Amino acid sequence: MKKQISILLIILFVLTACEKQLLRQDELLQKRDAVESATPNLLLSSIIQQSAFAYQAEGGVSNRTLSVTVQYMQGNRSSEDNIHKSFTRPKSDLYGITGTIKLVQASIDDVHKLGLKSYEGIFLIFKSLLWSTATDLYGDIYYTEGLRGQDGILFPKFDEQKDIYPVLIQNLKDATQLLTVGTDAIDKTYDILYAGDKAKWIKFANSLRLRLLMRASKNLPGAAAEIAAVTALPLMNAVADNASIPYLAGDRTYNWPMSYDAYSDNFMIYRPSKTLVDTLKSLNDERLKVWVAPIEKPWTNVSTQNGVTVNTTDPNNFSYGSTWEYIDRSKAGIKAASKFIVDSLTLYAGYTAGMYENVLAANGSYDFPTTIFNYKVSKFSKLINEKSNPLLKACMLQSDEVQFLLAEAAVKGYISATNAETYYKNGVTLALTRWGVPLPAAYFNNNKAKFPATGTDNQKLAKIALQKWLGLFMMGVEAYSDFRRTRLPAIELNGELINGLHQFPLRFRYPETEMSNNATNYQIAIGKLDKGDTEFSKMWLLQ
Repeated sequence: MKKQISILLIILFVLTACEKQLLRQDELLQKRDAVESATPNLLLSSIIQQSAFAYQAEGGVSNRTLSVTVQYMQGNRSSEDNIHKSFTRPKSDLYGITGTIKLVQASIDDVHKLGLKSYEGIFLIFKSLLWSTATDLYGDIYYTEGLRGQDGILFPKFDEQKDIYPVLIQNLKDATQLLTVGTDAIDKTYDILYAGDKAKWIKFANSLRLRLLMRASKNLPGAAAEIAAVTALPLMNAVADNASIPYLAGDRTYNWPMSYDAYSDNFMIYRPSKTLVDTLKSLNDERLKVWVAPIEKPWTNVSTQNGVTVNTTDPNNFSYGSTWEYIDRSKAGIKAASKFIVDSLTLYAGYTAGMYENVLAANGSYDFPTTIFNYKVSKFSKLINEKSNPLLKACMLQSDEVQFLLAEAAVKGYISATNAETYYKNGVTLALTRWGVPLPAAYFNNNKAKFPATGTDNQKLAKIALQKWLGLFMMGVEAYSDFRRTRLPAIELNGELINGLHQFPLRFRYPETEMSNNATNYQIAIGKLDKGDTEFSKMWLLQ
């Protein structure tokens, strides 16, 4: 009898082990089947925070791939991203996004049963935000069957992007309706985004809908009419409308992800791109001094300046010292470096786009103990290294982005063209204000910033795109998606990328666990891609 029991236990153990092997690895790691119930107000604060932090981190301050790709920054040692090399490997970012979606969907189910329409509307906004992020990065994804391990669906089929986008847009319509008719009050204390203000939540839903419509406008049937309809609704038009929350001091979990003590190695490896720095300089834009630190040892061709230290204080009262170094070609080290000097007689210089493992070529930097200490190229400002600051936010959607979308829609004829310049100027003003920079009286007198009212549509779109790119600083997901859609501003062949050897990547490759644990559906999905599971396949949005 004991022997029979032992054999039975062994069989049960083997069967259980086999069943566990059948489970998708990411389902186990993310514990996506463990849905916890909580009161709606606690769910609200948790969803806002997790969604905002996940979206911001994905776009630049934790995962720097996208911010490097759109040339906000470049790596001066870990420089694979500079030439888009990280796109050649599978990316597991999908699971970080869908892990948060699991909480959102469970919360939608809970509040729907309770009849809390206002909360359901809010949670639908985040569902569309996060799923749109996932499909924008990968293409076809398992929207319908994904995250349904509780229902026994461990190997979900992939939905086509062309079918996902209309659903996400409808979700946002439904969100606006639910918020409008919902009688349940939103807890002001736990609403860490809008303090219970339904009008702002409705603006967020409408504005996110506009973003998705503009992104899909090339291929989505009826997009033009829907764009015209949504622009007649309340949209974000003030800094107070921004969908962003501050980071907090204390626990590292709540810190701005680029914060490191005493300019640590990681912070110094990633430098402002020359593309970014030169653009801000050409515009006489004070955001340069907010985002970028002066060079520690700037070059000068004036011998009497050699060794002279210049002390500066930026708009946020952070202080810096810069000591000029004369380009003395009689010194062997400087002579060898001199041919690489591209920025002299300036306190601000960026790292050349597309440069790979060549610190000497980074503005002639020759005097450093290790490659992270590059004294001839600016670091990011001390503000960007703070753990928290009123200017450092986890951003999901900003009022300036919305104004630039309206400007683009006006130029393209989706709405009246007469307000294109007004929307453009509103966007610039809001983007500057968000970083604590008042709009200079003569800003739009600069030809670099002046809207070409009598120019061609292409000239107008280029101007809008340049300012929108600046407005999306450190919002890498949106900046990447928008550049990929418009190919504006003209940064693709900058610096060392000018030879075109490193083609701009169009998507992330699916995670390795999809290949091994969901192989059948993975193979069906990649069979629909024109170039297979590579970074150069065109998803529906780009076809």
